[in-house]
Amino acid sequence: MLKFGDWINRKRHNRGFGIQSPSAFFFITQVLKERLPYYAYDTLDSIAKECGEMKREECRRLFRITDYHTPANAIAIASVTAACAISSARRTVPKLLLTQEGTIPECARQHLNAEGCLHMQGDTLQLLKENLKAYGAIGLLYIGKCGNQPQLVEAALEHTNKESIIIVEGIHRDKEHKEWWKKVIANHKPIATYDMYSFGILFFKDNRPKQNYTLKI
Repeated sequence: MLKFGDWINRKRHNRGFGIQSPSAFFFITQVLKERLPYYAYDTLDSIAKECGEMKREECRRLFRITDYHTPANAIAIASVTAACAISSARRTVPKLLLTQEGTIPECARQHLNAEGCLHMQGDTLQLLKENLKAYGAIGLLYIGKCGNQPQLVEAALEHTNKESIIIVEGIHRDKEHKEWWKKVIANHKPIATYDMYSFGILFFKDNRPKQNYTLKI
């Protein structure tokens, strides 16, 4: 449940109130809240329904974020649906899906193969570290709901530059994750964070003062 004060803050930012940065205003109003159709939506809607990991609207939003951000590389951890959304938006960059275990639904597997997304299975923290060494810096990293989110974020923060973006799912799913997320945005170097309630976004654009936006879209 959202507290009343938190709800008011989210409502203000949803409409663009209190946002000084032109880039943040554009990102919220023209990317996160975009309502126009995209070519990939029908396919992604089917995949989201079959996988059951992510709501259709969240899958579409991740597609738009990736399309807007144009990352040099992309990694999705513990979310097949996220990997499909990212792969649809960026077909020509290196893409990885890292999972601990489990099978991938057939329609998602075919989609990832067609879009050139490589699936690696095993210790996701170790796999992330190995691949970040090869990449040098994160383009886009999506971390789904899993037991080692704090360790994954800690490892990822060592490989960021001004073009990096990290998205973390389930930041409000319990008290422990809420407190952990507060520490992430307070103690680390992201200069713009977006609390979408269902997931959080970290941007590392430049040396401007930190800005934290709370949204409920």
